[in-house]
Amino acid sequence: MAQMAAIRNAKRPQQQEDETLSRLDDKQSSTDPAIERRLDKLEMMMADSISRLDRLQHLVELVMAECQARRLDHAARPEGGTRWSATGFPLLARNHPVDFSSDTAPDADAANPDDYLASGWFVREPWGVWGRDAIQGIRFALDDYRGGYVTVSLSLQCFVPPGAERPAIDISANGYFLGTHRLGAMLQIVKLRLPPSCIGDGDILLQLQHEAPLSPVSAGASPDPRILGVGLASLDVS
Repeated sequence: MAQMAAIRNAKRPQQQEDETLSRLDDKQSSTDPAIERRLDKLEMMMADSISRLDRLQHLVELVMAECQARRLDHAARPEGGTRWSATGFPLLARNHPVDFSSDTAPDADAANPDDYLASGWFVREPWGVWGRDAIQGIRFALDDYRGGYVTVSLSLQCFVPPGAERPAIDISANGYFLGTHRLGAMLQIVKLRLPPSCIGDGDILLQLQHEAPLSPVSAGASPDPRILGVGLASLDVS
């Protein structure tokens, strides 16, 4: 009997410990859903805070970009002829378009339009300038560029024989493809949106590639034997 009592007494601490652990497990399992709900709520609050911070940062960037744009919009026109970047690109001020008419003669107080014609152009004419063959290049440096997107506006046309479809023109900037445009015989404004990754430090080389340039004489339109690419009348940056 004494031995049985000793065995029962030895089991009691273990039994009490098991009962205590069981109660703790029951209590923990009963509180887990509440804790999970609180954690879910905290995660939602954190996600909302991060979203608000992102929107605030985006707003600050927009305000800074707008302030910079307005400052450049009211900048005085550069004087003293063509100004150049450190890498040899002619500077182009925002909202001061370059007119490629031959009537726009270079002088001491204005930039020379020929400086922006990198390669593949004929001599300028009263309306503007024709491209030579299939590929033309336009170069310029953004004056005081400090980041952000830039819109480049080109006034363009193509020689289109009677009854022919408008040719496709591929346009790229610094090797970044900007799109394909179909141009007619009348001047039209083509707007190009340049991202910061394309602009780099501000030096821009635009390339215009005509899909099938031809001469007016070959189409029976005029005695002009030149193979005409893209026609350019003006260049502007905003």
